[in-house]
Amino acid sequence: MGISHKNFLNYILGIALVSGIARVTLDYLSRILELSPILYYLTFLIAFILEIIIIIYVIKKYKNLKGTLTIIDALKSGIIIMGVIGLCYCSMAYVYDIYIDPDFQVNTQLRFTEQFSPDQLDQVKQNLDNQDTSKSYIGVIMYTIWFIFLGAVISLIGGSVFKTNSASK
Repeated sequence: MGISHKNFLNYILGIALVSGIARVTLDYLSRILELSPILYYLTFLIAFILEIIIIIYVIKKYKNLKGTLTIIDALKSGIIIMGVIGLCYCSMAYVYDIYIDPDFQVNTQLRFTEQFSPDQLDQVKQNLDNQDTSKSYIGVIMYTIWFIFLGAVISLIGGSVFKTNSASK
């Protein structure tokens, strides 16, 4: 069963864009609803698990449609998906932290410390006062690269499993 590489690439980009919008929505809602810090940080774990599921789903679908799977095909899928998700998320976080609520990260860190380690609150405040608070678009690029790295690792593992499974049959 033949599949056009361009059509599948468009499919991957579509999935990645929808996933990126979902990640942005999840994070934005948790920010504006002022969830407890533990729930806010828990959204990162939930999003990461969903991203793993999405990457594995797309790799599996690619293998089923094409009939074969190379590690390169798996890597392309994971890198594209996590690159788009990372770019969407990091851009939203940058805009939110610079223009909408510049104190969000500091306040969340202070609330987390108050909740779990109140005796360390003065030290955390002092550390926050001493840290460089300037924010740059370079952070968007660096964190997007981190997302791409995670996508490469996830897809490398997933692609290896599916390739191994197909070779052992």
